[in-house]
Amino acid sequence: MKLGLDPQHPQPIKLGKTSVRRNRHGQFHALDALGALGLEQNAETLEHLQGEYHLTLRYTDFGEGKEAVITGDDFTKLLFVLDNPEAKRLRQKSQDIYRRYLEGDILLASEVAERSPHPEDRRWLAARLDNMESRKRFMSTVAKHGGEGDIYRQVSSVSNQSVLKMNSTEFKKKRKVKNTRDGLTPMELIRLSYLETVTAKDLEEKGLKGNDAILKTHRRNAETEQQMWEKIRQQQEEKVRKAQ
Repeated sequence: MKLGLDPQHPQPIKLGKTSVRRNRHGQFHALDALGALGLEQNAETLEHLQGEYHLTLRYTDFGEGKEAVITGDDFTKLLFVLDNPEAKRLRQKSQDIYRRYLEGDILLASEVAERSPHPEDRRWLAARLDNMESRKRFMSTVAKHGGEGDIYRQVSSVSNQSVLKMNSTEFKKKRKVKNTRDGLTPMELIRLSYLETVTAKDLEEKGLKGNDAILKTHRRNAETEQQMWEKIRQQQEEKVRKAQ
């Protein structure tokens, strides 16, 4: 069996000089992880580390019977407590990664996305980034067209109610997130991007000014988007019924 082609076993990743297998939950093949840390890849070494550092072992069948896996948390724990040359080298690498994070290196985000074992996560990230740009343009356009005071909260509320059927506070509590848009599905992000892009375009093309005109335009577009989405949903349901 070729790992990486089976959805149960995503593509192995490189940690240092070692190729490390993962299960569908993103947990690391334990003995592969030991190799990445420059340790002997055997059950005795793993048992010793488990006892000394309280590792949580789980098991996954990679094609030859169930084998131990460790979490990313446990791998990181070992990385920062071990004092052998390979662990030191990886610690230096982690400092470089943190520097790139602080500098906003977008290539780092790309590398992280590539490591994700879940394709749907990459689809979410693409939708989230597109939504971020749409959101910035929308708010900037509102400001350029005379928006002031409470209008920013009001248009955000219209967007949330239109797509999510609830306000931001309710949504964050329900999906257990601090930032509303971090809890959205790819489709919800796409719908919000569309709605706010359409309103920004209307404001620009029609030269609309002031809070009342902005809010009225956004509410009208939200109603239109809801109707369009409901029509699409009904068409999809009809296709499913016909296919059954």
